[in-house]
Amino acid sequence: MPLEDVGSYGPVMNEFGIHWGKVNLALGGAPATDLKLEAGLTLAMFLLLRDDIQAKVTAIEGFDNGRQIAAEQRDALKIALRDHLAQFRAMLRVLLAKSKYASSAPILPELTSGEAKFMAAFDDAADLWGRIDADATIAGFTPPLVIAGYMRPTFVTDIAAMRDAFLAVLTADNDKRMGIKERDVLFETAREYMIQYRVAVEGLLGPNHPLTQTLPLISPAPGSTPDGVTLTGTWIPADELAEFSWPASTNPNLDHYVVRMSIGSSYDAAAATVVGNLPAGTTSLATTAGLENPGDVASFKVFVKLTTGNEAGSNTVTITRP
Repeated sequence: MPLEDVGSYGPVMNEFGIHWGKVNLALGGAPATDLKLEAGLTLAMFLLLRDDIQAKVTAIEGFDNGRQIAAEQRDALKIALRDHLAQFRAMLRVLLAKSKYASSAPILPELTSGEAKFMAAFDDAADLWGRIDADATIAGFTPPLVIAGYMRPTFVTDIAAMRDAFLAVLTADNDKRMGIKERDVLFETAREYMIQYRVAVEGLLGPNHPLTQTLPLISPAPGSTPDGVTLTGTWIPADELAEFSWPASTNPNLDHYVVRMSIGSSYDAAAATVVGNLPAGTTSLATTAGLENPGDVASFKVFVKLTTGNEAGSNTVTITRP
C-alpha cells in the first residue's frame, strides 16, 4: 500500500521492514552484509523510527482528548459564569432600580465569543459589583450585594478560573500543534529513508531481481487520478449526528471510499484522521467524530480510492454542532 495519510506510515514502514529482512538474507544474512542506508541506518534502526512515529501519532490522539476535555470544562464554566452575570443584571434591576448602577450592567456575552470579548463583560461586572459593595449611600440598600448566597469574592475567583480554563484550551491546542510538527519531521525522515531504500535495493540486486520487482510502494502506482465526488452534509438534531452523502463514483477501478476529518473550520490534511473506510456502493455516513459536544466544529472530506492506490478528495464540508 502507498502512503496515504497519517495512519498509513506504520503499515507502509512494516512492509518495508519485512522486505528489508528478505533483502538482508539475500545479501548474506549477516550483520556485515546487511543493507545500510545513509549514516549507517540499519533495519533495526528503521524499525525504531517506525515505533517513534507510532508513538507520536498516538500522542496526538492524546492531545485531541486533552483538548476535548479542556474545552468541555471551559464551556461548562462559561455557562455557569454567564448565569451568574444574568442574575447580577437582574438584581440591579430589582434592588438598585433607582440607583446610578442600574443602567451600568454589562451586556451578556455570547457563549461562542472569544476569550477577550467574553471576559470583558465579567471584568466590567466585577468592577461594578465592587463599587456597589463599597457604596453605603444607596437608598434602601445595605451592601454588600448578595445573590442567593453568591458574593463578589466568589465571582472574582470564578472569573480567574474561567481564564485558567481558556488557557488550558490554548495550551492543549499548542501541545497538539507542536506534536504534529514533531511527527511531520519524522514522517519526512522516514519517507526519505524509504526512497533511499528503493534506490539501494535496485542498485545492489539489479532491476530484474524478484526483490526489486516487489519493492513496497511509497506513492500510488502510475495511473489516472480519479474524479472526486461532491460531498454534502448537515447536523441532524433529532439524531444528534452529522449525516453525509455523495454520489457514487463511476470509476471502474473504484475500490472504496475514505472519509477523513480534521478539527476546526478548515480541513487540515496534516491533522486529518480517518472516520471510516467504506466499501464501493456505500454513499453515506453518519458520525459524531469531532462533534462530540455542543459548539464543536469539524471539517470533512470523502476520498475516492482506486485499486491502484490513486485517490481524489471531495470538497470540504464543515459542521458545527449546535
